Amino acid sequence: TGQVFTNTLSPLCMSYIVTPLLARMYARTQVTQEALNAVYVLPNWNLSLRLAQTLNVIFCIMMYSGGMPILYPIGMVYCFVAYWLDKFCLLRGSRRPPASNQDVMRMAMHMMPWAAFLHVAVAA
Repeated sequence: TGQVFTNTLSPLCMSYIVTPLLARMYARTQVTQEALNAVYVLPNWNLSLRLAQTLNVIFCIMMYSGGMPILYPIGMVYCFVAYWLDKFCLLRGSRRPPASNQDVMRMAMHMMPWAAFLHVAVAA
C-alpha cells in the first residue's frame, strides 16, 4: 500500500508543493526574464514512468490477490485515485507532454495476460 501512495502523490507534490516553493526561493535571484521564466516552468509529465508504476502495482495486486483478497478493493481504489490525480496533475500541474502514439499503451495491454498467468500460477 505504500507504493500506492508514493506513485500517486509524488507527481502531485512536485507540481503543487516543490515547484512553487522553488519558484518562490529562486525568483528574487534571477536577473533576466529568460531565467525568471525558467524558474516558473512546470515539471514534465513522464508517461512511461507513470505507466511503469501503474503496471507494477497492477501486477503485484494480480499476483498476490489469490492469497490476499483484500488486494482487489485496494487495486480498485488505486486505479480510481490514480486516474483522477493523474488527470488533475496532467491538465493543471505539468507541461504539455510530447506527442506519442498508441504503441506504449498497446505494449502495456499485451502484458496483461502475463498478469493473469502470474495470478493463476501463484494462486494455484
